[in-house]
Amino acid sequence: MAQNAPLNQKRKFSWPLFLSPFISRLGDALYIFGLNWFIVKATGTASILGVVQGIGGLVLVAADVLAGPLVDSVNRKRVMLWSDIISFVACLLMALIVDVNHPIFYQLVLLTAILDIGLGFNFPAAKAMVPELIQDSALQRFNAISNTSLSLADIFAPLLGGALLAVSWINFREFLLINAFSFLLSIALLLGIRYRYQPSKSGRLSIWTSLQDGFKYVMGKPVLVKMVVIDSVVNIFYAAFNLLLPYDVKHYFGGNEHLYSYLMAVMAIGGMLGGLSLVRARSARALPQIERDIYLLAVVMLIAGFWRPYPVLLAMTGLYGFLISRIGVGLFTLVQNVTDVAYLGRVFGIWFISVDFMHPLGNFIFGFVIDWLGDGTFVLMGILLALCLGLTDLVFRKHTTV
Repeated sequence: MAQNAPLNQKRKFSWPLFLSPFISRLGDALYIFGLNWFIVKATGTASILGVVQGIGGLVLVAADVLAGPLVDSVNRKRVMLWSDIISFVACLLMALIVDVNHPIFYQLVLLTAILDIGLGFNFPAAKAMVPELIQDSALQRFNAISNTSLSLADIFAPLLGGALLAVSWINFREFLLINAFSFLLSIALLLGIRYRYQPSKSGRLSIWTSLQDGFKYVMGKPVLVKMVVIDSVVNIFYAAFNLLLPYDVKHYFGGNEHLYSYLMAVMAIGGMLGGLSLVRARSARALPQIERDIYLLAVVMLIAGFWRPYPVLLAMTGLYGFLISRIGVGLFTLVQNVTDVAYLGRVFGIWFISVDFMHPLGNFIFGFVIDWLGDGTFVLMGILLALCLGLTDLVFRKHTTV
């Protein structure tokens, strides 16, 4: 791995870089909680929710195309700042104009798309900054703690969301205002990061040329290609799982919003425990270890599909969060370890192009499949996930040395 520019002093930990994503994630998770619940409760189906999030996801893919070259050619801290500023303004304006009793479809699509654009630029910039500011030996620990904090935000969001839903005068507008405030706090934290940008010695390339260079770099490292494929597959079923939970609560458990909030909280607790399980690991996880967790994820989906009782669904949701967290930490750390710093923005941008394309695809497809199969969709998801990973291993059999 190439050496980082000496302008930035590396540390074992960075509080602003740790807290900023946590604060904005808390607001986003609360917004998604409200969006999911209000739409499914109003319509009784998952298809409209799938369309809203699917369109936003396609916009996110378009943002990913521009994000990689931009992150590698301009100040990464400024990319994060402007992403949060735009997201803050969008949430604030939507809170002022939205009809909380009859939200307009295109307004929900527009806001979700804007937030996804902000995410499309913010996340690659944040991940690319980590190796510039954090010591190599502390990368997995920082990634694990950071992912744990995101899971902690996911714990607070459904609990807070459930409490808000119980207050009669609180509606969707309050969810938007809280999200706007979270972006404002994130901006303040980002301003506290000590980061100096060093322009590339090769000069600024055009977006197209830079993207071509990035694709060439990724294709020259088959292990990167394999990890992109694996994460893309996992994200198809991640999208489906999150659509299926509110549907199950609505149709099988009496539409109790508290039961839905418990599921989301348990998933987040599982994610937090998954991240904590890697904090003290002495070395980065190998790819075969990550793949074993994905096969276990498929087993979790099968169990959730064969046994419908709520306690079973609750337990499987917690295990799901645990495994998803471990998979995410492991893959991000491997990417950071095998990629030159000068290419990190483009590699993560290309990574998210693939992953984020699969996420809306999962929303579009499974939004309708869920209406057809109900919670039997869990079984289909488990079988397909295992088959897809097995096929990926077969194709990349010669490239398993990470």
